[in-house]
Amino acid sequence: MNRQKIIDLFFLFSKEKTSFELLESQFASVDKQTLLALLLECGVMPEVFAHDSTEEKLWAKYSDVLLSKSFEFLGLKSQVIRVRGNSADVFAESPNYKIVGDAKTFRLSRTAKNQKDFKIEVLDSWRRSSDYAMLVGPLNQFPGKSSAIYRQAITKNVTLISYAHLHFMIKFHTAKIDFEEVWKIGKSLEQQRSQNELESAGMYWHEIDATIIRIFQRKNQDLEEIKKFDRHHTKELGNEGIRYWEHKIEEYKKLSKEEAVRRLLKAEKIEAKIEQIKKAIAWGGTQ
Repeated sequence: MNRQKIIDLFFLFSKEKTSFELLESQFASVDKQTLLALLLECGVMPEVFAHDSTEEKLWAKYSDVLLSKSFEFLGLKSQVIRVRGNSADVFAESPNYKIVGDAKTFRLSRTAKNQKDFKIEVLDSWRRSSDYAMLVGPLNQFPGKSSAIYRQAITKNVTLISYAHLHFMIKFHTAKIDFEEVWKIGKSLEQQRSQNELESAGMYWHEIDATIIRIFQRKNQDLEEIKKFDRHHTKELGNEGIRYWEHKIEEYKKLSKEEAVRRLLKAEKIEAKIEQIKKAIAWGGTQ
């Protein structure tokens, strides 16, 4: 199933009251090779989805579904948590431990991300009785230099990994591999590194790379090939977004002046703001 067909499905699902159930059912029996392909694109939110739309929210849940399936291919029992509010999105367990997870998606058109976008401390609080917590996102969306999110991840022992790393783990997983050490990387780094090093992106990702390569007994080249493909695929998804917005530019150029003004007023919500002010000043003065 290619990306465009998946996007079309989301537009169809969004019209149904059981949209999440339809989504979960669609990918319930996804095979390993399909999952590996989907992981390297689910972190990029399609530009065609309107901000805060049902489709956008469904895509966020889609990434959770794929994370849950990833845990299953790694030999863990897993489920997506449907309850909204103070709860992690994905839960998984092995015979030896429990883990909560969160999958992040971003628009490539989005400006710089900050600590609140990753919610590491919140995810740590959602761990509750679980032993570990992890957050997966597109590798290019994590800070590339020094950042407080790495210090938070290390001190809270919340493992940050990319979809490329998750792809690698699933691709080379066997039943004999014990990768619990990946979920302990924060504790390990806090003991081994100075406080001045804890915000270093280079240090953090070097440790992630080295640990995963060693546990799965692969060569560095195996991981680098996946990262290279991930970068190439991200460029393709970027071109998808560029084409969408270029089409929008041409569409806007063809609008009449009246239609352009109408759309601008709607986008700025000016008329709604005026109505809200009218309601506020119409207050009768009683409490």
